[in-house]
Amino acid sequence: MSKIIVNLAKAAALLVGVPAVALFVYDTIAVRPHLAEIESVLAKANPEDASPPEIIRDFIDANTESPAPHATHLVTSLVYSDLSQGQWHLRNALWGVLLPIHFDKSQMYGLYSVLSYNGIDHGLSNFASREYGKSLSQLSPLQAATVVAIPHAPT
Repeated sequence: MSKIIVNLAKAAALLVGVPAVALFVYDTIAVRPHLAEIESVLAKANPEDASPPEIIRDFIDANTESPAPHATHLVTSLVYSDLSQGQWHLRNALWGVLLPIHFDKSQMYGLYSVLSYNGIDHGLSNFASREYGKSLSQLSPLQAATVVAIPHAPT
């Protein structure tokens, strides 16, 4: 009986350990080399995009439940521009697990806001300025909802 338990423990360790090690290796090889570039995007961004006001965050949550999946997709398309469909899905899935480990939720809102395409260029604050002549923090609730909805159908 104890031999069965030992073998089950070994199997469980392998089932958990191998994927964890593989994820760590992938993080070290594929994600970490790009962290400075991603942080630079946030550092160079309009301050209201890098850290969107609470009303914008609330509408992002209402629109997408969380900024992380969309921000991850935007970051992977920034980092990798020439992937095939199969590579794209796998890489996006791996980055979806790893990017939130490196960036907190506030930074994920920032990445969403900075990198979202708005029909002409990128950034929610650029759209707000162009369409309403206001910063993100000055928008009415209806205007803020429109600004957040635009990246889903910018044309």
